[in-house]
This record gives sequence, C-alpha cells and structure tokens, in this order.
Amino acid sequence: MRKVSALTITTSPVVTPFWPQRNYRSLRFDHVTVGQPWHQPVAVVNHPQDQAYTRVTEYKHLTGQDHPKTALTYEYPSDVGDPYYPVPRPENQALYKRYEAMADATPDTWFVGRLTTYRYYNMDQVVAQALATFRRIEERLPRGPGASAAVLELAGGG
Repeated sequence: MRKVSALTITTSPVVTPFWPQRNYRSLRFDHVTVGQPWHQPVAVVNHPQDQAYTRVTEYKHLTGQDHPKTALTYEYPSDVGDPYYPVPRPENQALYKRYEAMADATPDTWFVGRLTTYRYYNMDQVVAQALATFRRIEERLPRGPGASAAVLELAGGG
C-alpha cells in the first residue's frame, strides 16, 4: 500500500501479488419490475440455500411508494465481479494472517470492514467496528489550542 497521507483509513479488499481476487465472493444483481402492488411481506427476504438467489429486496417497503407495480432485486452469488464477501477457507485464512502482520506493522493506517479485515460481518457489526475505530483514532488526535492545525497535519492536509 502506498502511503498518501499521514493518516490512512482503508476499507479496500486485500490485494497483493500473492492474494488473488478469487478469495472474495461477488454478487450478481437481477433487477425486475413485477406487475403487482406487492411481492413479499417485508423489504428484504433472505433465501439461504433454498433458491439459486440468496436475497430478494422489494424497495417499496423502504420508500413507502404507492404504485400498482413493484421493483425487486434478486441477488445471486458469483465468482466474478466486485468483491463483497471473504471466502472462508483455511488456506485463505492462513494467507490473510501473513497480510495482517504486514498491515499491523503499518503505522497510522487503519483497516476497517469485511474486505480489509477478511471477516464476514453483519451490517450492525461493521458499523460498530467503524465507530470503535473512529474512537481509537479520535483518542490520538491533539486537544487544546492549535489542535486544528495539528489535526490537519496528521491528516496530511497541513
């Protein structure tokens, strides 16, 4: 990783010459409009291993729309495309541990999220991780007179 400022926060996937992209699972999305007012009773329905797709989202539950049709998104697991989830295999975890040691030795760089930490998190867990990381960073920030200039310098803007 090339250092671009005094403080770096990354959520990017682990990508090195030794870490192929296939160590992540991707998703394919199929967006459809259905000629009925509602399709399912809630916004998101997960389908763990009972369908070819893993999740269906019906947006009207989130937006409060009133319309005779509804929009759905079907999510399918994929081996190609943007990375979304780590692939939990022992050999991937062993390789990640080597990467993690390099990451831990990189000062003033913070690694947050499922792609960078190579762990599956539910949304509430990843938000909690981000907030905890912010608190640890905030503890390191200077306080008192002249603190604003020091924070700018720490962030690479001063």
